Amino acid sequence: MYLGIDIGTTSVKAGLFTHDGDLVRGAVNRYRRFRRYESFAEINPEAFWLALCEALRELKPPSDISGISIGGHGPSPVFLDASMEPVAPSMLWLDRRAEREASMLSELLGRPVQPSWYVPQTMWLRNHKPEIFARLRKVLQPMDYLAWKLTGSLTASIASKEILPWSDEEIDAAGLDPEIFPEQRIMGELMGWTKTDASRRAGLPGGIPVFAGAPDFVEAILATASFERGIVCDKAGTSEGIELCWDAPVEGFYTAPHPLDGSLWHTGASLSTTGMSMEWVASLVSKHPWELAAEAEIAPPGSGGLIFLPYLSSERHSISAVGAMVNISLNHGLPELSRAIMEGCACAMRQVIDRFKERGAHIKEIRTTGTQSISRLWNQVKADITGLPVVSQRVPEGEMLGAAMIAAYGSGDYHSLQEASRCMAHPNERFVPDSTTGEMIFEQFRMAAGGIPHTKSIK
Repeated sequence: MYLGIDIGTTSVKAGLFTHDGDLVRGAVNRYRRFRRYESFAEINPEAFWLALCEALRELKPPSDISGISIGGHGPSPVFLDASMEPVAPSMLWLDRRAEREASMLSELLGRPVQPSWYVPQTMWLRNHKPEIFARLRKVLQPMDYLAWKLTGSLTASIASKEILPWSDEEIDAAGLDPEIFPEQRIMGELMGWTKTDASRRAGLPGGIPVFAGAPDFVEAILATASFERGIVCDKAGTSEGIELCWDAPVEGFYTAPHPLDGSLWHTGASLSTTGMSMEWVASLVSKHPWELAAEAEIAPPGSGGLIFLPYLSSERHSISAVGAMVNISLNHGLPELSRAIMEGCACAMRQVIDRFKERGAHIKEIRTTGTQSISRLWNQVKADITGLPVVSQRVPEGEMLGAAMIAAYGSGDYHSLQEASRCMAHPNERFVPDSTTGEMIFEQFRMAAGGIPHTKSIK
């Protein structure tokens, strides 16, 4: 049995899985709070640890766990002092305060650097909080912070030698001490064993091997076995990761050798607030997001002319847009609003996929995972609007399944991550597109987006 742990933007998820990828039981624990204002988005990193402990106590892990792997969101640096205690809040990937630092690095390196990345965020701490920076000794990813809590090992989990949270080139250009960034371990490599004291608090036995994890988008790729040419993995949670496997780099997007097959290429884009849009509206009307998903079932395709632009925060990957609700009237209610969110998110996704196609990619299907994929309607809406088949997964929480696959591989029970993925990933349902309906909705979205001031398409 394997324990897969995913550190999400809003919650920690932990699941126990069999060798065949069956979920024995899982637990989810949401963070009490993270602060979001202006260009800042931050959380006390201790919240990651407390949420993990609560989730594991609920899970009640047995003693016969073969391995653990922890993956998760980012970039969200955890800043630690000499005692390995946090010296400042963790800046979440939504945080844009390091714009100036990122611009400086971009100029020095001659390539784009995002303000949410680890190095510019660390530079921001040095430039704006020198008294705190003076105490800084280590910068960790959230997943590695929790691995350190469990094992006492200070290492950084990476997906591959090409997909890195930070590079020596960035560190040197920023004038930072390379010693504050820990040694790296590729996913599946041993990080250490659970310590007795930490394990007791988290409800884990001591002596369990913990293997280096991976960013959430790689976990999702594993969980959907999306390492074939022309397959898109839709990591559909709080935000949306649109991950293409192709045989060449795709210009204009983040691209790197594929972490699971060096003969192929991984191209990724993201939408920051798709699932968060539904969560946000649900919080305004004191409902659960799944109550809104049920409301959306009542509304007709096209949401009665209501159009939602799902850009509620700063976007990454060359997307510059603003959020809007267009054509709203007294004739619209919660069903139309809820469905419009689903349709708007699918339209934004279609824009990304269309740009992949314009640059030569041929896409066969979308394999979806994450909280959004639980909704059959949302899956169908994505199929209709993109014009591509959408395949859901038997285990919708793909990130924690992907982490369990890494643990299974690290434990030696599979010869490769590809083998673990093929054996443990199981498709659930295939949604065939109704392109007539989808084209109508997308054309209305495109026209509405073009009429909003200061809105630009993907470059």
